[in-house]
Amino acid sequence: MKKILVGFIFLLIVFSGCEIMNDKSSEATSKGMNQSVETLEMQSGSSTSLETSKEKVIVEGVWMAMGKEDRVKSTWYFNRGQLVVNYVNDFFYVVEKNMDSNGYTVVTIKNNNEKKHALLLKGNGPNLEGITVEDEEYDQYLADGTVPDGQLIEFNLLQNGWGSMEEAIEFWENTYKNSDNEISKNITWENYHPDLWSIVKDGTSGNTITLHFTNISGAGGSYVQLVKNEETTVITDFGGNAAYPNDPSNRYTVQNDDYKVIKAEELWKKE
Repeated sequence: MKKILVGFIFLLIVFSGCEIMNDKSSEATSKGMNQSVETLEMQSGSSTSLETSKEKVIVEGVWMAMGKEDRVKSTWYFNRGQLVVNYVNDFFYVVEKNMDSNGYTVVTIKNNNEKKHALLLKGNGPNLEGITVEDEEYDQYLADGTVPDGQLIEFNLLQNGWGSMEEAIEFWENTYKNSDNEISKNITWENYHPDLWSIVKDGTSGNTITLHFTNISGAGGSYVQLVKNEETTVITDFGGNAAYPNDPSNRYTVQNDDYKVIKAEELWKKE
């Protein structure tokens, strides 16, 4: 009987020891796995040119860009992943989560053919400085973070700027579709074709955009100029091709929030 008890106690001791060893082994394995994951994360972080930063530039909005050397100006409109340059050229963009090792906010830009390049930005608030990275220089930048020695571009935020031709056309359409406006009676929508609009570059800058509407017959047309302010937009109509830019026919002051005309002027009567 004593032999049986001694054997039973011995087995209990063996099993308990095994459980302790298993617990320690599991704990060690868990620690080893965690250390491996941490090592992989550290290795991953060291192999990229991006690093976490709390000072990432905010790019949303309409910007006036100008080359520091050639002084050439252009308009850039960043809006929820869509970039419009000079009112009509469409691209797509993504602002990378982290800044690169040189302190730039990286904006990856893609055209309709899926070709990518980068805009590198630095600065604060409404004033930024950037450089574009394209073609072979873009491949080199992705490989080792080399920033090309190119022309710097100054970006200044436009508070009331037009970002695209489509934005201005939409505002004009919403004004004429507002049944509270008397001018809503002056258009037959069945004869309206939005693809007949085009932009007038010489009459477009900052908060002013000028559009030309070609008659459906292809002969003649008219001009419209929209000037955006903080709370209202002023729409000026020119009755025919010959009337622009010195002989406007009508002018409407429109509230930005509801497209309601609050002032109408018949300029042709003031001659």
